[in-house]
Amino acid sequence: MVVILQLIVRTNNYSLKDIVVRALTGIAFIGILISAISWNQYSTAALFFIFSCIGTYEFYRILMGKELSHNLRSGIVANIWVYLILAAVSIIDSIDLYYIALIIPLAVILILQELFAKDDIPYQNISSTLFALLYITVPFASLNYLSFNGDLYDKIGLSTNWNLLIGFFIILWTNDSMAYLTGRLIGRTKLFERVSPKKTWEGFVGGVAFAVVAGYLFGYFTDSSTFHWMIMAVIIGVFGTLGDLTESLLKRSGNVKDSGTIFPGHGGVLDRFDGILLSAPLIIVYLLYI
Repeated sequence: MVVILQLIVRTNNYSLKDIVVRALTGIAFIGILISAISWNQYSTAALFFIFSCIGTYEFYRILMGKELSHNLRSGIVANIWVYLILAAVSIIDSIDLYYIALIIPLAVILILQELFAKDDIPYQNISSTLFALLYITVPFASLNYLSFNGDLYDKIGLSTNWNLLIGFFIILWTNDSMAYLTGRLIGRTKLFERVSPKKTWEGFVGGVAFAVVAGYLFGYFTDSSTFHWMIMAVIIGVFGTLGDLTESLLKRSGNVKDSGTIFPGHGGVLDRFDGILLSAPLIIVYLLYI
């Protein structure tokens, strides 16, 4: 533990106060997240609804700083509309899948509103709003489908005494932590220097390898399919890292260090959840088609 703390201080120029703030924030964040997920599907949906709204706001704040979108209000409303529809379909048995079609009128409204907006960047407004829904709202809403869907549990032999979504986050956090430590200890070859100068191939491989181990252990101790958990771990490790790189690219293009400040010492919602933005929807695709 002392070696790890020394490594963090040396490589990031953190003070002891910074480390304490980051640690306390991380503990509180994990506690709130696991508590909401463990309680019921409604607390899970409510928590990720809040995060999706904050993440959408952060996204538009970056775009507006570069005059790439003026659709903050419309973007927040669109996020709320789409999230609630997808979450309801995921967790309420009496709501049928065809309610997802209600998203289509929203797309039409977003396009037509530019006729009356008298804005000089209609293309950017439309494209940024649709992209925000695909990049932020859909991934956060998809977490509800992972949380309490019995069909998905049955496919991997997971008892409902456990929670698939908690396993997802354990693997994701393992990948992030071990990629960081492995990269700092033995990292030499840059992974994507133009976007994230500190990430290395060694860290990437180490993170995925430890994620696979975490997946195997979660499957073993929950008496579910270790094979499927290991495959999901590879998806989470690879696309979680790519999600991190994508968010770094967006921040770099917007000339911002962090997407927000809601988590002291950690940044914003997009900084904390960048790993789920690409990996969560792909995990659902995998579970649906195995």
